[in-house]
Amino acid sequence: MSKISDADILEMWDRQKCAEVLSKYCRALDRADLPLMKSVYWEDAIDVHGVFEGNAHEFSEFIITEIKNWFEIATHYICNVHMEYHGNEMYSEAYLISYCQVAGTKEKVETVFGPTYLSQLGDNVGEEHKQAFFMGGRYLDKLDKRDGEWRIARREVVMDWNENWPANSILNEGMLKNLQVRGCWGKKDPVYRNKPTLLE
Repeated sequence: MSKISDADILEMWDRQKCAEVLSKYCRALDRADLPLMKSVYWEDAIDVHGVFEGNAHEFSEFIITEIKNWFEIATHYICNVHMEYHGNEMYSEAYLISYCQVAGTKEKVETVFGPTYLSQLGDNVGEEHKQAFFMGGRYLDKLDKRDGEWRIARREVVMDWNENWPANSILNEGMLKNLQVRGCWGKKDPVYRNKPTLLE
């Protein structure tokens, strides 16, 4: 059996730190936490996100505002992650699944989903008629290690598929009515109350 070298241990450590950056991004986005979002990117990082292309700190400000404006719920999940390690650089392909809910005016639904989807809804549009948006894709990242810290230097988002339909959430009936601890935007979310040390 070959001996684990110091270089092997450092690589494992670096891979874990990069994985933490990827998961921290999801928490920042789903909790609309702007300082946390900026902390995953270097100040000169670039994000190519479809709806935005440019400086990642500017993207952070843009996307936190947009997600609160357009979605009532946003969840992002990291699945398979493949990393290629090159010392102070890491190249990562992270599969993502996102579920979001949209509710509101015809204009809002049309902006998010387009005119064809809107025409299929008929009168089933408005605050009481939420729309579900599923997306599968990948985050393609270059992460840089600077002064011992890993952050994203460049991110590109790839969409592989999406599915959209009227949402049918059940919140107040059956066993589901007992699940009253729910997520929300910002510091009122339970994670900030229960695990504050994880968010520093």
